[in-house]
Amino acid sequence: MAVTGSGATLQIGKESTWGTAVAGAKIIDFTSESVKLAPDKKVQDSLIASKAAPAKDLMGLLAQGDTAFVLRPEYAGFLFKAMLGGTDTVAANTPVTGAHTHTIPLADANGNLPSYTLIIDRKAAIKKYAGCKVASWSLDAKVGDYVKGSISWMGKDESSGSLASLSPLALQAFKVVSATCTIGGTSYDVKSVSLKGDNKLEDVGQTFASGLYHLEPIHGQRELTVDVEMNYDSAVETLHDNYSITGTVINSIVIVLKSPSIVTGSTQYQLTLTINNVSATVERGISGTGLVTAKLSGSPTSVGATEPVTAAIIDASSSAY
Repeated sequence: MAVTGSGATLQIGKESTWGTAVAGAKIIDFTSESVKLAPDKKVQDSLIASKAAPAKDLMGLLAQGDTAFVLRPEYAGFLFKAMLGGTDTVAANTPVTGAHTHTIPLADANGNLPSYTLIIDRKAAIKKYAGCKVASWSLDAKVGDYVKGSISWMGKDESSGSLASLSPLALQAFKVVSATCTIGGTSYDVKSVSLKGDNKLEDVGQTFASGLYHLEPIHGQRELTVDVEMNYDSAVETLHDNYSITGTVINSIVIVLKSPSIVTGSTQYQLTLTINNVSATVERGISGTGLVTAKLSGSPTSVGATEPVTAAIIDASSSAY
């Protein structure tokens, strides 16, 4: 019997050992997925004639694919830990009692990204994918819309799975209403922000001892980009003059996004993204009689001990992700 996408489920759990599957710990509000097992099949070289190609032999297996999601408070910190990979420093009861701030930077250059098990109920079957690491990710925040993102995964294997018994999602998603974006300490009339991160995940491949499966992938030097669309005015022109045609970096770009849901008292669930020492360019031009907009595009750079990018999440969890 045919099935529809409505009612499908995606759960994710953090592994303590790469490639050792765990149960789901979080439900992800996803809009699409393409996770699959990618087999490597080869045909033996031969001069013997045949009516059709000879049978193929299985030489290797690798799990990979994408998931697209709407960002919600229940798993925002969990996903940013997966995407950035650094140690989650928790400031308990900050900014108020009952709310906790998680600050997550990029993983160290010589560190390891955390790995996860994805469990996907496609209704016709439930499959789990172990050893999944984030190869690349994106986050889009457009005025009047929900905060959306996507992750490209590289994993180890696929097997039959089962769903954990988890509480349904109940909190409202992050949305781009009353959001703020400051560039170099100044607020601008921003219309959208897009972030992309590439962990430069390296497929280590197979060895004699690994059999069909690839070994644990490792990350390289990360590449991050930020694009900010804003209304064009004289202040934006100053941005262009100060940063597009000079070697000066923007000391920080800070984006604050909130969910309407309340952690405690009047404190909302909140995500603050800080991108530091941004080498940027500003493009502007007139294409018609309508509104003139400009686009700032940049990448954070490493300057001393300052973190290139950090995510600070205020939520109700006192445990590190």
